[in-house]
Amino acid sequence: MPDDESMLTPAMEAAIGLEGDPVTVQINPEIVRRLVEALEEEDEAVLAAVNSDDPHAEIPAYALITASTRQRQLTVPDAPRRGLMAADEWRIFGPIHMGDELTITPRIADIQERIGGRVGHSLFVHHEWVYRNQAGDEVARVRRTITLFKEKHSGE
Repeated sequence: MPDDESMLTPAMEAAIGLEGDPVTVQINPEIVRRLVEALEEEDEAVLAAVNSDDPHAEIPAYALITASTRQRQLTVPDAPRRGLMAADEWRIFGPIHMGDELTITPRIADIQERIGGRVGHSLFVHHEWVYRNQAGDEVARVRRTITLFKEKHSGE
């Protein structure tokens, strides 16, 4: 039986583009050092920057992952409960420095609907977080796609 009734509700459509409360985090030198060590980084320039006493040393963009634990997805109104993370995209626009104070602002960037297909009726919710440094410069943007399913599918 075809399922062509839209799952998008007016509340969902109204949530697209709305920003949530920003959170502020500071790039913690000790946590960055631990990450670099865990990744067994071998780049001498990276190791020198991370181990320097310069509180403003430029660090690799992947160190943003230490701040991403503060990213919170906004609640999508009327959304189905079944879902999974489909993708993450990180775009870096500027340098990240030890000690930077970053403001992370969440929003629901878009919602796309797919009717039919292998996994059935689904929504693709694109969450986005903008990272701005203490000068107000956008240094990164993270986009996460969550796929939500109308009902349990067979997996075929």
